[in-house]
Amino acid sequence: MISRDLIKTLKELPAGNAQAIVVFGARRVGKTTLFRNLATTGKVLWFNGDSKEDAEIIAFNSIAEVKNFLAQADTIVIDEAQKIPNIGLMLKMLVDQNKINERKTLIFVTGSSFLDLAGGVQESAVGRLKRFQLYPISLNELVQTYGKIETQRSLAERLIYGMYPAVVRGDDDPRQILEDYCEGILFKDIFSLTGIRKAKQFLDLVQMLAYRIGSEINYDNLARETGLSKHAVSDYIDLLEQCFIIKRCKSFARNLDNELKKGKKIYFCDLGIRNALIRNFSPLNARTDVGGIWENFAYMERQKFHNATRSFAETFFWRTTGNDSKEIDFIEVTDGKIQLFECKYSSKAKASVPKVFQQTYGVQEIQLITPQNILNFCTSG
Repeated sequence: MISRDLIKTLKELPAGNAQAIVVFGARRVGKTTLFRNLATTGKVLWFNGDSKEDAEIIAFNSIAEVKNFLAQADTIVIDEAQKIPNIGLMLKMLVDQNKINERKTLIFVTGSSFLDLAGGVQESAVGRLKRFQLYPISLNELVQTYGKIETQRSLAERLIYGMYPAVVRGDDDPRQILEDYCEGILFKDIFSLTGIRKAKQFLDLVQMLAYRIGSEINYDNLARETGLSKHAVSDYIDLLEQCFIIKRCKSFARNLDNELKKGKKIYFCDLGIRNALIRNFSPLNARTDVGGIWENFAYMERQKFHNATRSFAETFFWRTTGNDSKEIDFIEVTDGKIQLFECKYSSKAKASVPKVFQQTYGVQEIQLITPQNILNFCTSG
């Protein structure tokens, strides 16, 4: 079994917690398994938002129903809660009653999108929910499970097939797992949640984003190429991020007139999904997109590491405009402290801080992330 960092974090929560523990993450990243490993004592009741019958049970009409619901178990797990109508109000009622009950019930909730769940709990969240995100497997979790040597050896495979648990475990042919996921779960879920009408243009947009990892994206250009409006492109990119398919990285700009002010890069939360979308599982030595793949991988592993350590770092990229444009792959800002990173697949590559950045922000050092040293940047051991 692959050890998940979030299990340790959740086990360290104070005893007698009355809040709902909400774990967001894409389908099949291990949310249900996570809670099965946590909910091991006392009576546990499981409910699934995909079940109409379960959703009806959680549709409380009175405080008496809420009291009775909480009294039936030591732990209650509500899986795929975004499918349950008015889930925000239901969670508010559960937590408010749980706070005044002498015996506290553990309330665990999962969601595979922020869409309905985040919108439904926005007004009810303060003081009632503890939110966490579960990503696909991280390098740190691989090291804890298999050790550094084996993790290093498997790096090339991870860049092609990604970090979804079923892929890492080798449950089946990785290509088949990923293509089945994209065709049977990923888009089916998104379409059912949102009622997207222009499915072809949406799929075209997702593929275009997949081809452009590591590059700045332009909404106007994407709109022209897909036949969508700029507004639709923006909405669809928001949707993909809310469903944990992509993450946006904004540009860093504070002092210079020629800094890119509103730039955005797109990275995929899992490279296996990205490669399935473009139907390319070729080995690294036969690809022309290795630079983008490596930058995507390094970016996401740093995000997973910050998420696990609760470091609250913000990540940006930096570029100046004009004929003599300069750029930095990643800038991480934590409590005002700036760290710079450059991602290079070649171990012989070098990196330096652009002079204009040194003069403006006083940062003299940049750290180079390569396949040979990435474990130093993304693991705790």
